Amino acid sequence: MTKSQSLERGLNVMELLNSSDRPLGPREIARQMSLSPAIVQRLLNTLTEKHYVRRDAVTKRYSIGYQILGIGASLMTKDAMLLETQRELQALANQMRVDAYLAVLQDTKAIYLLCIQGPGPVSVRCDPGQVILLHCSAIGKAILASFSDEEALKLLGTEPLPAVTPHTITDPLALVASLAQTRATGYAYVVDENVPGITSVGALIGDPSGQTRSAISAAFSRHITPELSIEQVAHWVVEAAHRINSRLAVTGG
Repeated sequence: MTKSQSLERGLNVMELLNSSDRPLGPREIARQMSLSPAIVQRLLNTLTEKHYVRRDAVTKRYSIGYQILGIGASLMTKDAMLLETQRELQALANQMRVDAYLAVLQDTKAIYLLCIQGPGPVSVRCDPGQVILLHCSAIGKAILASFSDEEALKLLGTEPLPAVTPHTITDPLALVASLAQTRATGYAYVVDENVPGITSVGALIGDPSGQTRSAISAAFSRHITPELSIEQVAHWVVEAAHRINSRLAVTGG
């Protein structure tokens, strides 16, 4: 399959600017992308003209542009999965005072699509587009469990996994062995594996045999909200996943 090198470079520029916490100059972008300043400047000129990036008239530095908002807003009104899932996650967040998330598998990592903060006193902040590791998140484990053990191990690799916290499972074989429980119960959970003090429960949505693997999760602090249990949150998350799947089956989304 052939690709457009210029398009790929332009998208890489946008991703770099989007991930940066400050505006970047053309030479800095060129250095980080290992490209010539002239090539980067041409890419920036085109992206600026189309409003995908912005140029500060004083500093001459670039940041992500407002056109991205229009694309995101359009997607939110047209994508059935996002519409149905946002409705369910908002209700879940409000009723159980948890944070709720939607993510989709991209290569060997998951990408947040929705991040909804609940009214509880503690929140785990994230943003759409942010990468979430498969091996230490409830969403990731729910997605992994939709594959066979062999396929899941291929996604994880055979090398030790990053220890995000002292409770993270870093042995790929041990993690794959634990997926049997997720398949049996219909939900995955992590306790202190991704964020200390935070418990998350996740469930798959959509067709597990399809090309797109997505999952939802709810996160809460067992110290701040001791009235919540893993089983209780799991019941709500699994029920929400079932309702999403039912509506998507009706709409063909």
